[in-house]
Amino acid sequence: MQTESKVYLVGCGTGDVDLLTMKAYKVIQNVDVVFVDHLIAQEIKDIIPSTTEQIFVGKQKGFHSVKQEEINAQLKEYANKGLTIARLKSGDPYIFGRGSEEALSMVEAGISVEVIPGISSALAAPLLAGIAPTARGYATNMSIVSAHLAGNRVNLEWIPMLKYDNHTIVVLMGISRAKEIKKCASNLGVNMQKDIAVISNASRENQSVRIGTLQELDTLCKDAQRPALIVIGDVVKLHDKLPKFGA
Repeated sequence: MQTESKVYLVGCGTGDVDLLTMKAYKVIQNVDVVFVDHLIAQEIKDIIPSTTEQIFVGKQKGFHSVKQEEINAQLKEYANKGLTIARLKSGDPYIFGRGSEEALSMVEAGISVEVIPGISSALAAPLLAGIAPTARGYATNMSIVSAHLAGNRVNLEWIPMLKYDNHTIVVLMGISRAKEIKKCASNLGVNMQKDIAVISNASRENQSVRIGTLQELDTLCKDAQRPALIVIGDVVKLHDKLPKFGA
Protein backbone atom coordinates (compact mmCIF):
# COMPACT_ATOMS: atom_id res chain seq x y z
CA MET A 1 0.00 0.00 0.00
CA GLN A 2 1.39 3.37 -1.02
CA THR A 3 0.75 6.22 1.42
CA GLU A 4 0.82 9.89 0.46
CA SER A 5 2.36 12.54 2.66
CA LYS A 6 -0.56 13.22 4.96
CA VAL A 7 -2.05 12.82 8.42
CA TYR A 8 -4.34 9.84 9.00
CA LEU A 9 -6.73 10.00 11.95
CA VAL A 10 -7.16 6.29 12.58
CA GLY A 11 -10.09 4.91 14.53
CA CYS A 12 -8.74 1.96 16.51
CA GLY A 13 -12.00 0.73 17.97
CA THR A 14 -12.33 -0.86 21.38
CA GLY A 15 -8.89 -2.45 21.54
CA ASP A 16 -9.30 -5.80 19.81
CA VAL A 17 -6.83 -5.77 16.94
CA ASP A 18 -9.10 -8.09 14.95
CA LEU A 19 -11.76 -5.37 14.94
CA LEU A 20 -9.54 -2.88 13.11
CA THR A 21 -10.57 -2.13 9.55
CA MET A 22 -8.22 -3.41 6.87
CA LYS A 23 -7.49 0.19 5.92
CA ALA A 24 -6.55 1.12 9.49
CA TYR A 25 -4.21 -1.88 9.68
CA LYS A 26 -2.52 -1.06 6.38
CA VAL A 27 -2.01 2.59 7.31
CA ILE A 28 -0.48 1.68 10.67
CA GLN A 29 1.90 -0.68 8.87
CA ASN A 30 3.05 1.87 6.31
CA VAL A 31 3.35 5.34 7.83
CA ASP A 32 6.54 7.00 9.04
CA VAL A 33 5.29 8.17 12.42
CA VAL A 34 2.55 6.99 14.80
CA PHE A 35 0.99 9.23 17.45
CA VAL A 36 -0.31 6.95 20.20
CA ASP A 37 -3.33 7.82 22.34
CA HIS A 38 -3.55 6.80 26.01
CA LEU A 39 -6.48 4.40 25.51
CA ILE A 40 -4.94 2.46 22.64
CA ALA A 41 -4.72 -1.20 23.65
CA GLN A 42 -1.34 -2.90 23.86
CA GLU A 43 -2.25 -5.45 21.20
CA ILE A 44 -2.78 -2.62 18.72
CA LYS A 45 0.49 -0.98 19.72
CA ASP A 46 2.13 -4.35 19.12
CA ILE A 47 1.36 -4.22 15.38
CA ILE A 48 3.25 -0.93 14.94
CA PRO A 49 6.47 -1.81 13.08
CA SER A 50 9.62 -1.49 15.19
CA THR A 51 11.09 0.86 12.59
CA THR A 52 8.19 3.33 12.94
CA GLU A 53 8.73 6.35 15.17
CA GLN A 54 6.22 6.44 18.03
CA ILE A 55 5.11 9.58 19.85
CA PHE A 56 2.95 9.31 22.95
CA VAL A 57 0.23 11.95 23.19
CA GLY A 58 -2.07 10.19 25.63
CA LYS A 59 -4.52 12.17 27.73
CA GLN A 60 -5.95 10.86 30.98
CA LYS A 61 -8.64 12.29 33.21
CA GLY A 62 -6.98 14.70 35.61
CA PHE A 63 -3.61 14.43 33.87
CA HIS A 64 -3.15 15.73 30.35
CA SER A 65 0.37 14.83 29.30
CA VAL A 66 -0.01 16.84 26.11
CA LYS A 67 -2.57 19.58 25.53
CA GLN A 68 -4.77 19.34 22.44
CA GLU A 69 -3.18 22.46 20.94
CA GLU A 70 0.26 20.90 21.36
CA ILE A 71 -0.88 17.69 19.68
CA ASN A 72 -2.18 19.70 16.74
CA ALA A 73 1.13 21.57 16.54
CA GLN A 74 3.14 18.34 16.59
CA LEU A 75 1.03 16.80 13.85
CA LYS A 76 1.62 19.86 11.69
CA GLU A 77 5.34 19.84 12.45
CA TYR A 78 5.79 16.24 11.33
CA ALA A 79 3.50 16.65 8.31
CA ASN A 80 5.52 19.67 7.17
CA LYS A 81 8.60 17.45 7.15
CA GLY A 82 6.96 15.47 4.36
CA LEU A 83 6.23 12.46 6.56
CA THR A 84 3.14 10.28 6.73
CA ILE A 85 1.54 10.18 10.14
CA ALA A 86 -1.05 7.93 11.78
CA ARG A 87 -2.76 9.53 14.75
CA LEU A 88 -4.28 6.56 16.58
CA LYS A 89 -7.61 7.35 18.21
CA SER A 90 -9.53 5.05 20.53
CA GLY A 91 -12.98 4.13 19.20
CA ASP A 92 -14.10 6.31 16.31
CA PRO A 93 -12.30 9.63 15.79
CA TYR A 94 -15.52 11.61 15.54
CA ILE A 95 -17.48 10.03 18.42
CA PHE A 96 -16.38 12.13 21.42
CA GLY A 97 -12.81 11.63 20.27
CA ARG A 98 -11.94 15.25 19.41
CA GLY A 99 -10.94 14.00 16.00
CA SER A 100 -12.84 16.80 14.30
CA GLU A 101 -10.67 19.36 16.11
CA GLU A 102 -7.52 17.70 14.82
CA ALA A 103 -8.94 17.33 11.30
CA LEU A 104 -9.98 20.98 11.18
CA SER A 105 -6.56 22.05 12.42
CA MET A 106 -4.89 20.13 9.58
CA VAL A 107 -7.32 21.42 6.95
CA GLU A 108 -6.81 25.02 8.08
CA ALA A 109 -3.04 24.51 7.82
CA GLY A 110 -3.36 23.16 4.29
CA ILE A 111 -2.23 19.68 5.32
CA SER A 112 -3.77 16.63 3.67
CA VAL A 113 -5.76 14.64 6.20
CA GLU A 114 -7.82 11.47 5.99
CA VAL A 115 -10.12 10.11 8.69
CA ILE A 116 -10.50 6.34 9.01
CA PRO A 117 -13.62 5.17 10.89
CA GLY A 118 -13.34 2.91 13.90
CA ILE A 119 -15.87 0.94 15.92
CA SER A 120 -17.05 3.16 18.75
CA SER A 121 -17.36 1.57 22.17
CA ALA A 122 -20.83 3.16 22.28
CA LEU A 123 -21.92 0.53 19.75
CA ALA A 124 -19.46 -2.30 20.35
CA ALA A 125 -19.49 -2.51 24.15
CA PRO A 126 -23.22 -3.22 24.52
CA LEU A 127 -23.04 -5.84 21.78
CA LEU A 128 -20.05 -7.54 23.40
CA ALA A 129 -21.90 -7.53 26.73
CA GLY A 130 -24.93 -9.28 25.26
CA ILE A 131 -27.00 -6.11 24.98
CA ALA A 132 -28.67 -4.94 21.76
CA PRO A 133 -29.13 -1.14 22.06
CA THR A 134 -32.14 -1.34 19.74
CA ALA A 135 -34.35 -4.42 19.80
CA ARG A 136 -38.01 -4.93 19.03
CA GLY A 137 -40.03 -4.85 22.23
CA TYR A 138 -37.22 -3.18 24.18
CA ALA A 139 -36.07 -0.01 22.42
CA THR A 140 -36.84 1.70 19.13
CA ASN A 141 -34.48 4.63 19.73
CA MET A 142 -31.07 5.22 21.23
CA SER A 143 -28.93 8.17 22.24
CA ILE A 144 -25.18 8.40 22.77
CA VAL A 145 -24.20 11.06 25.28
CA SER A 146 -21.15 12.21 27.20
CA ALA A 147 -21.35 13.16 30.86
CA HIS A 148 -18.10 15.08 30.64
CA LEU A 149 -17.50 18.54 29.18
CA ALA A 150 -14.35 20.56 28.67
CA GLY A 151 -12.92 22.08 31.82
CA ASN A 152 -13.92 19.03 33.88
CA ARG A 153 -17.56 20.13 33.83
CA VAL A 154 -20.45 17.69 34.07
CA ASN A 155 -23.08 17.34 31.34
CA LEU A 156 -26.55 16.45 32.63
CA GLU A 157 -28.66 17.95 29.83
CA TRP A 158 -29.58 14.46 28.62
CA ILE A 159 -31.07 13.27 31.94
CA PRO A 160 -34.70 14.12 30.96
CA MET A 161 -34.42 11.53 28.16
CA LEU A 162 -34.33 8.86 30.86
CA LYS A 163 -38.09 9.36 31.08
CA TYR A 164 -38.59 8.26 27.47
CA ASP A 165 -40.12 4.85 26.80
CA ASN A 166 -38.48 2.42 24.36
CA HIS A 167 -35.25 4.38 24.55
CA THR A 168 -31.67 3.33 25.25
CA ILE A 169 -29.05 5.77 26.47
CA VAL A 170 -25.34 4.98 26.24
CA VAL A 171 -23.31 7.24 28.50
CA LEU A 172 -19.63 7.79 27.75
CA MET A 173 -17.27 9.33 30.29
CA GLY A 174 -19.88 8.98 33.00
CA ILE A 175 -18.25 6.68 35.55
CA SER A 176 -16.80 9.50 37.64
CA ARG A 177 -20.09 11.39 37.44
CA ALA A 178 -22.30 8.57 38.73
CA LYS A 179 -23.42 10.34 41.90
CA GLU A 180 -24.35 13.49 40.00
CA ILE A 181 -26.23 11.52 37.34
CA LYS A 182 -28.14 9.56 39.99
CA LYS A 183 -29.03 12.66 42.01
CA CYS A 184 -30.22 14.61 38.97
CA ALA A 185 -32.31 11.67 37.72
CA SER A 186 -33.93 11.27 41.14
CA ASN A 187 -34.68 14.99 41.41
CA LEU A 188 -36.39 14.91 38.00
CA GLY A 189 -38.59 11.99 39.01
CA VAL A 190 -36.97 9.39 36.78
CA ASN A 191 -37.80 5.77 37.55
CA MET A 192 -34.79 4.73 39.61
CA GLN A 193 -35.46 1.04 38.93
CA LYS A 194 -34.41 1.42 35.30
CA ASP A 195 -31.99 -1.30 34.24
CA ILE A 196 -28.36 -0.31 33.78
CA ALA A 197 -25.11 -1.97 32.80
CA VAL A 198 -21.61 -0.73 33.47
CA ILE A 199 -19.24 -2.21 30.89
CA SER A 200 -15.46 -2.00 31.35
CA ASN A 201 -12.67 -2.88 28.90
CA ALA A 202 -15.00 -4.02 26.13
CA SER A 203 -13.43 -6.57 23.75
CA ARG A 204 -10.37 -7.03 25.96
CA GLU A 205 -9.42 -10.04 28.04
CA ASN A 206 -10.40 -8.23 31.23
CA GLN A 207 -13.84 -7.16 30.00
CA SER A 208 -16.33 -6.96 32.86
CA VAL A 209 -20.04 -6.17 33.10
CA ARG A 210 -21.94 -4.99 36.16
CA ILE A 211 -25.74 -5.16 36.05
CA GLY A 212 -28.16 -3.33 38.31
CA THR A 213 -30.58 -0.42 38.51
CA LEU A 214 -30.24 3.33 38.24
CA GLN A 215 -30.63 3.51 42.01
CA GLU A 216 -27.40 1.51 42.29
CA LEU A 217 -25.47 3.52 39.71
CA ASP A 218 -22.87 5.03 42.04
CA THR A 219 -22.21 1.64 43.66
CA LEU A 220 -21.85 -0.12 40.31
CA CYS A 221 -19.49 2.56 39.02
CA LYS A 222 -17.32 2.55 42.13
CA ASP A 223 -13.88 1.19 41.24
CA ALA A 224 -15.06 0.24 37.74
CA GLN A 225 -12.03 -0.07 35.49
CA ARG A 226 -11.68 2.39 32.63
CA PRO A 227 -12.37 2.60 29.78
CA ALA A 228 -15.98 2.05 30.74
CA LEU A 229 -19.46 3.18 29.77
CA ILE A 230 -22.99 2.98 31.08
CA VAL A 231 -26.02 1.55 29.26
CA ILE A 232 -29.46 2.55 30.56
CA GLY A 233 -32.73 1.03 29.40
CA ASP A 234 -34.86 -2.10 29.11
CA VAL A 235 -32.36 -3.57 26.62
CA VAL A 236 -30.10 -4.41 29.55
CA LYS A 237 -32.52 -7.28 30.26
CA LEU A 238 -31.08 -8.97 27.16
CA HIS A 239 -27.72 -9.40 28.88
CA ASP A 240 -28.71 -12.84 30.20
CA LYS A 241 -30.07 -13.98 26.83
CA LEU A 242 -27.76 -12.83 24.05
CA PRO A 243 -24.24 -14.12 23.27
CA LYS A 244 -21.37 -12.28 24.95
CA PHE A 245 -17.71 -11.73 24.29
CA GLY A 246 -15.60 -14.36 26.00
CA ALA A 247 -18.57 -16.53 26.98
